[in-house]
Amino acid sequence: MKYGVFSDVHGNYEALKAVLAFYRRKGVKDFICCGDIVGYGPQPLECVEALSGIKELVAVMGNHDAALAGKLGVKWFNPDAAWAIEFTRGRLTGQAMDYVAGLPEIVETDDFTLVHGSPCKPLTEYLLSENQYTANAKKWTVSPCFLGHTHMPLYFREGPSGAPETDFMKPLARISAASGRVMINPGSVGQPRDGDSRAACGIYDSESRSFELHRVSYDIEATQKLMTRLNMPAELANRLSFGF
Repeated sequence: MKYGVFSDVHGNYEALKAVLAFYRRKGVKDFICCGDIVGYGPQPLECVEALSGIKELVAVMGNHDAALAGKLGVKWFNPDAAWAIEFTRGRLTGQAMDYVAGLPEIVETDDFTLVHGSPCKPLTEYLLSENQYTANAKKWTVSPCFLGHTHMPLYFREGPSGAPETDFMKPLARISAASGRVMINPGSVGQPRDGDSRAACGIYDSESRSFELHRVSYDIEATQKLMTRLNMPAELANRLSFGF
């Protein structure tokens, strides 16, 4: 089975539409979302409605989703992020809010493990180092483990000696999960932070147990213009041009 793996949509509907259209062209019908459907972007309701309508979607809660649902304090967010959470709260309908509030923090299936931050701290840990990978090793079982939160495409895996290895992923990079345990972050759909402004996403083939990273262009200017019309913090719009 082929899964479309993505994370950190952050209310950027133009980016999400482009990614879902990419998956349709590739014939992908099953999906994995590593959290943070909302936050930062101007169209949270459209993003929630689009994803909640996909029957073949497995998703977890991100930290922005948790803040929206009242499960995480807004005090832990910078002023722009906190502003966007309050903005989002005013945009979502009851049904959409219920969907976000009902997302689990961690999921384990026969094919994969899914979490937003890390197995140790599902909502809050930015997993970026080999030491963190080692510290989380006993907290998850089924490989690969997909995660998000950092907005940067990267992987962690056990090397031949058993020591952890990690690296960032460029477009079309392929990571095998056929031998050894692997953690994979597909990057961000709605707000990339690796210097590439295109939406990031990936495809996981559970038969070959391989993951391939992709970048998808979308209408960044349309998103920025909408953010300006809605009087959203300028920095949230500006950073989309540069992918940081």
